Amino acid sequence: MSTIANPIQQNETESRLPIEKLIEACKVELSEDLAPAPLALEIKNGDVFIPLFSKGNFSIITGPAKSRKTFLTSMLMASAVNGEFSNFFSCPTSGMNILFDTEQSKYKTQQVAKRVCSLSRNSNPENFESYSLRVLEPHLRLEVIEQVLLKTLNLNYVVIDGIIDLAIDPITQADQAQTIMSKLMKWTEEFGIHITCVLHYNKNAATLLGHLGSFSHRKADAIIEVLKDKENPGISVVTPVDCRESEFKPFAFSIDSEGMPYILEGFVVKSNNRSSSKDAPPKKVSLSIDDFSPEINQQILAKAFSMESHQRYSDLWHNIKISVKKIANKDIGDSKAKEFLLSYQMQGKIGKEDIKQGKYYLIESETT
Repeated sequence: MSTIANPIQQNETESRLPIEKLIEACKVELSEDLAPAPLALEIKNGDVFIPLFSKGNFSIITGPAKSRKTFLTSMLMASAVNGEFSNFFSCPTSGMNILFDTEQSKYKTQQVAKRVCSLSRNSNPENFESYSLRVLEPHLRLEVIEQVLLKTLNLNYVVIDGIIDLAIDPITQADQAQTIMSKLMKWTEEFGIHITCVLHYNKNAATLLGHLGSFSHRKADAIIEVLKDKENPGISVVTPVDCRESEFKPFAFSIDSEGMPYILEGFVVKSNNRSSSKDAPPKKVSLSIDDFSPEINQQILAKAFSMESHQRYSDLWHNIKISVKKIANKDIGDSKAKEFLLSYQMQGKIGKEDIKQGKYYLIESETT
């Protein structure tokens, strides 16, 4: 990595200046031409994209354990690496994107990094790096992150999966939590980047953890919650808790049979609002294979497998998308086609030769 000037060292030098100099440096001049912070990521809200994260700030992804928070950050990172993801997330800026994981082993961190590469459709992107910090002491994790940021040219977007591990006990120790917050605010401001952090909920309550949670809620650009859907645990629902930018509509995602997350198009997220909704506009109904008769579904599958009896995942969902249009005269997106594939597989209509890398086949055609 190339070395650049050290803004943090410069800042430490400034901190030793007389207080008069510091006051002057902090003064806001009305005549100064200050530009708003550039956007880091955008999100689709209806038919338009709205701001999600801005540079010079940090955000928190939270939720209970196993709610698939890391899958959400994988999609966000893929958006930064590729410029967009699934026509749902968009990154208007470019540069180096870095993932730091404080919780998982080097192998597991590599698996997450490979998922980001798959989602960004590039097996080895030049604008993406990942680091596993699990084996380090907390104070060394902070130091490693800082040094990597210092030595990296043209930083764009950063994810820290597990900010609780940047100190020994930032939950009950306010000074440790404040140290982490100070670092996040310093890094985002001085490097002109956005940092997304993962922080778990309390085990016994849906609140951010201790002092670290309290400080992050006050300082973060956005707090975003990930929860498993109560009726379908295979679906995760993403909701804005507190956003300084425009608040996006809740959305949902799931995991396909290849272990890749995808946005559930048209999924209706149930609101917790207790006020009357009788005057609310009708919600869009999400299309599923249950909306078609068994005969139509059989025709869709027969059409999808008509070109080849055994197909790879990427070919099959694409053929299902085409078949739904030709047989049922319905337009579905890529994510919905993947959802159809998974539904057919769960109903036992589609089989797979090998769990990890095998091709898919039509079960009915194998038995007739």
